[in-house]
Amino acid sequence: MLDNSMINPYIRVAMQSILQKGTYIARRIIFDYELIYVADGEFILNYNETDYRCTKGQFILLRPGISHSFSVTDTDLSQPHIHFDITHIPDSQQVPVCFKDLNDLGSEERKSIREDVFRKYPQTPFVVFLDHQAALEIFYNIVNQPKPFSLSQKGMLIRLIDMLIADNFPAVFGDNNESVYSVEEQVKDFLDASQGLTSNLDDIAKQFNYSKCHLEHRFIERYGIGLIAYRNKKRMQLAKDMLKTQTVSKVAAKLGFSSIYVFSRAFKNHFGISPSDCKGAERDQTIFSISNPPYSLV
Repeated sequence: MLDNSMINPYIRVAMQSILQKGTYIARRIIFDYELIYVADGEFILNYNETDYRCTKGQFILLRPGISHSFSVTDTDLSQPHIHFDITHIPDSQQVPVCFKDLNDLGSEERKSIREDVFRKYPQTPFVVFLDHQAALEIFYNIVNQPKPFSLSQKGMLIRLIDMLIADNFPAVFGDNNESVYSVEEQVKDFLDASQGLTSNLDDIAKQFNYSKCHLEHRFIERYGIGLIAYRNKKRMQLAKDMLKTQTVSKVAAKLGFSSIYVFSRAFKNHFGISPSDCKGAERDQTIFSISNPPYSLV
């Protein structure tokens, strides 16, 4: 169990990084935590024997001792990242970033693997911040800090870790009998943060390393609505907000609809008004009641 007084991070690396397309990082483990932001491009991450597609705008958290490899796909990858210990311990300054697989480590090297304080949570690499923009600003302030290893940089990381725990691992400060942050809660927060809104059930289940039938059952049992129906509702809410500043065609494309016609039909089914009428009218807020039944994708 983690006590909040133990949050005293040591920053090992905080840097911008560009990897060229076709780059392959061989299977390895790391001793510490690594928080990656996919600023541009995408890569395929094999994490704990499961493949994940990591795309622009996502945060990835790699945890100590978990085998992983990744390959950069069709474009160069911009992936600023931070390696850190959550707690500064006596050997923090001597321990390097690890590039070896677990089977290649000697007995002394294995002692450098930090305890994973999030071990009771599912071992999925994706993390979300409910205030994504605030987290991103803090993250870049750490990466771009002109005085590395300063108290200022450390203070910012404490704030970011606080947000990371609150939004992804909230029971970590509780007692050992407290229930873990369930996968259905993680998926809901993922969608609430406007991530995964263009993904289908297969994609979401793969990202969270669950079978889609089991994940759908748990989501319905917890929230009384199907996962895709909930995703559709969040998608329409985001579309309504985007239409305030963007064209109908741009919103349809950004939200992954196959055509403007499919998007317009879905929007009208959900809100009772077309996206074009929505943009051109003074909008009565009652039109956009989220109590309207979610639409079905065509």
